[in-house]
Amino acid sequence: MNPQILNVVFEDGIDSEAILNLKSELATFEDSVEFYETPDKGPQASIILLTMSSIALVFGAAFVKKLGDKAAEDCYPIIKKSLQTIYKKYFGEGAEYECQIITSSQSSKKVPETDYSLVLALYCVGKNNERVKLLYKTNWEQSQFEKATDIYLSSITKFVNSGAGEVQDLIDKSPNSMQPALIAWDEISDKLIKINPMPRSIGI
Repeated sequence: MNPQILNVVFEDGIDSEAILNLKSELATFEDSVEFYETPDKGPQASIILLTMSSIALVFGAAFVKKLGDKAAEDCYPIIKKSLQTIYKKYFGEGAEYECQIITSSQSSKKVPETDYSLVLALYCVGKNNERVKLLYKTNWEQSQFEKATDIYLSSITKFVNSGAGEVQDLIDKSPNSMQPALIAWDEISDKLIKINPMPRSIGI
């Protein structure tokens, strides 16, 4: 992937309609966005939260600078609109689909043990090469989803361009032994928090 642009990585067969919508809405960025199809991951454990999501927006450094320069009037609304199809299909009470994964080659499909989406996430790399994955809760209403997106884009800009802001503070306070750091907006405290990627059943 080009580390300077917006890269959209999607899993083979995930959702052709959602991908076509992303391509259409993000086409305005022209050479600043590229799409990459990856093979289906196949059998996988709940620790999937540590790996690439089925649809991932990976923000390169030069593109993030563009976000900072022209965010309010240009980039934010385009990115938010591009995610609307994904929201309607996979998020909220009216979601068309429930995400399922295969936890082993012998098991049946089951709902993963996490409140966070395994379909969509935003990725970025900080000034000190820290990798971060920003997560969405599957039960968020559209207003919450859009607010989280605004907060994530603003946080990415500060984190990548200047090594500052809430994301950097969370990483400095609790450095990760494994990357990427998993971070999400908490709708109750209205702050960003770090997420424990281990399944709830493990009890840690």
